[in-house]
Amino acid sequence: MPSPNHVRVTEARLAARKEAAEMGITAEQISDLVETFYGHVRQDDLLGPVFARAIPGDWGPHLATMKAFWSAIVFHDGGYAGRPMPAHMKLKPQISPEHFGRWLALFERTLDEIGATPAARAGFLERASRIATSFQAHLFYDPYDNA
Repeated sequence: MPSPNHVRVTEARLAARKEAAEMGITAEQISDLVETFYGHVRQDDLLGPVFARAIPGDWGPHLATMKAFWSAIVFHDGGYAGRPMPAHMKLKPQISPEHFGRWLALFERTLDEIGATPAARAGFLERASRIATSFQAHLFYDPYDNA
């Protein structure tokens, strides 16, 4: 007999897959989103230099990680078990909230370019906005800053 946790995980995954299908999100679309988006990032005058220093060589592993990350977010497939915050903390001296605004703008542009449905676009943007807000809170929030 499966454990209650296993049942809940299975139900959550099935619900996530159903929701993704209703929004028109597929694994192929996630791959296209990641490939296209990071192509734009690499060419961007603000983000490109930061990413070039962080990923100076082969981008293949990073793209694979990002595909697993977005797949885990959308499908709850358990394919990503990383910890992105430590990697971003290393970049703190090089980044500002402006970088996150640009990141979101490029992400939104990419969703339009790949032909995401309105529902998929909204779902991805909602998740991306939450991620950006969370990262910025960890990176830049100072509870003692009363300015």
